[in-house]
Amino acid sequence: MSEEYIEYWGLTRHPFLLAPDSKMMCVTGQYYECLERLKYAIGTNKGGVLIVSEDAGLGKTTILLRLVDEMKEEYGEVFRHAFIHHPALSPAQMIAQITGSIAGVEPHEDKLKNLLLLKDTLMEVREQGGKSIIIVDEAQMLCEAHDVLQELRALINLTHNGEYLHTFVLSGQRALWNTVKGLPEFWQRLPVRYYFIPLRVEETKEMIRFRLRKAGLDESREVFADDALEIIHRFARGSPRTVIALADLSLLVGYTNQSERITFKEVSKAINTMSGKGDTLPYVQTEKKEGRGPSISSLANIDRGIEIGRGYEKQNLNFNGRESLEQWVMQYGQFARPIVTVVVIIAVVLLGIMGYRYAFAPRKTSAVMTVAEKKQSVAEPIAESKESQEEKPAQDFSTGETQKPPKEIFAAVGPSAQKVETPLLPKEPVAQREQKTARNEAVDPVREAVINKLAANIRTRPDLNAPRFAMLFQGETVKILDETSDDNNGTKWYKIPVLGRREGWISETVVTLK
Repeated sequence: MSEEYIEYWGLTRHPFLLAPDSKMMCVTGQYYECLERLKYAIGTNKGGVLIVSEDAGLGKTTILLRLVDEMKEEYGEVFRHAFIHHPALSPAQMIAQITGSIAGVEPHEDKLKNLLLLKDTLMEVREQGGKSIIIVDEAQMLCEAHDVLQELRALINLTHNGEYLHTFVLSGQRALWNTVKGLPEFWQRLPVRYYFIPLRVEETKEMIRFRLRKAGLDESREVFADDALEIIHRFARGSPRTVIALADLSLLVGYTNQSERITFKEVSKAINTMSGKGDTLPYVQTEKKEGRGPSISSLANIDRGIEIGRGYEKQNLNFNGRESLEQWVMQYGQFARPIVTVVVIIAVVLLGIMGYRYAFAPRKTSAVMTVAEKKQSVAEPIAESKESQEEKPAQDFSTGETQKPPKEIFAAVGPSAQKVETPLLPKEPVAQREQKTARNEAVDPVREAVINKLAANIRTRPDLNAPRFAMLFQGETVKILDETSDDNNGTKWYKIPVLGRREGWISETVVTLK
C-alpha cells in the first residue's frame, strides 16, 4: 500500500515523513538565517547559542541535524558532537552522556573523571583543527531544573588559551527563553540567539513543493492546487509538522479516490480524518428530508484567491430525546460558559453607558430628528434672519448705533467658514417623518457576526443545497448586509461580503451575532 501510494503520484520516496530529516529540509527564509548564525557561532568560537521556537514542531531539531550533517562534511574525522534529545537527567547523568558522545567511549561513574576526559578530548580535537559542538534539545524540560542549567552553564567555561573548546547549543520552546533570560549568568554566555515563528503561506507552499521535488516528482507536474495549499497552511497555522502530516494524508486520500490532483476536496477529507470525524467530508452538510434519506449537497471547489480557512461547518443536530440532548451538551457545552460570561459583561457595560448618558446627557426637545428636519431647522432661522436683516438694519447694543446688515450669510462647514445658500426644505407630515425615522434606525446600525466554528461555508444563495464558493474560519468577523429565512426548515441566513468582491450567504448555525 505504501509503495503504491508514492508510485501513484510519480514519486520515488516518501516526501512527508514526520521524523526529522535534514536532507528533506527546505533551507530558506528563517531556516537559512538560523543555520548561518549557527555556523557563525561555531566559526568564531562564540561559545553558546540559544534557539527557541514559538510553538512545537517549527523545525528546531531538523535544523540542528542539518548543522551536524554539514559539519561532518566539512571537518570529517576531526568533528565531534553530542546531541542530547531527552535532557530530563541529573547533572551527573548529563555530564556522563555528553562525555560518552564526545569521547566515543563508555563514560565513568565518577563525575569528575568524566569532566577531565571531556576536556582532554575537546583539547585534542582543537589541536587537530577540528570542531566540537554540544547540543541539548527540548531544553524547555529543564525550566524547573536549575541545577542542571547551572551545570550546563559551567560546561561552557571549558576553555584553553583563552578560547572556548566547544560550541554549546541550547534549543527548546518558548518557555525556555524567559527561563534562561532570568539567569543573567547563563543568558550572557549565549550571545547568538534565534527565535522561530510559524511559516507564512508562501513558505508553506515552497516547503511542500520542495519536498515533492526531492521525492522525485517531475518538474513539470503540480500535485497540489493553490487552494489546497492555502487550506493546509491555514489549518496547520504555519506549523511545519502539521503541514507535513496533512499533506501526506491528502496524498493518501487522493490515491484512494484515484484523483488526478489534490484539491479542496481531498484536503477537506484529510482534515476531517485527522480530526477523528471519519470519512464524511467535513464541509458537506446533510439534511433529513421527508420520505428520503440524508441528501448531500454538491461540493464546489473554492475559487482561487478567495479567502479560505480552517474548520468545519456545524452539522444539523436533530434532538431525538434525552440522549441526543446529552450528547450535544457533552460536545458543545464547554463553549457555553465563556460565551455566556462575555455576553453578560457586554450587557452590563452597555447598560452602564446607557444609564450614564441618560443621567448626564443634556435633554433635547425631540428624541428623534431626521436628516431633513435637521437641515430644515438650520435653514429656516438662516432664511428668516436674512429676510429680517434685509428689512431693517442691525443695532450694535454696545454703542447704540445702527449698522447695515451684511449682504452674505456664512455657514460654518467643516473646519472653516464657507459661503452657502441654504434653501428651505419642504415640510413633511409628522407621522411620515416618524415612520421614516423608525425605519432608518432599524436599518442603519451596522451588525456584525463572529464565526464560532472551525470553518463555515459561504453559499451563493440562502439554501443548504446551494453551491459553496468560499469559507471563513473561527474567530473571523463579518458584516451582515441582509438576512432571510429558509422556506424549507426556517433556518435564518445572513448575507455577508466576501473580501469585498462578492456577496454570499452564511447560516445562523455557524455564527454568533456581536
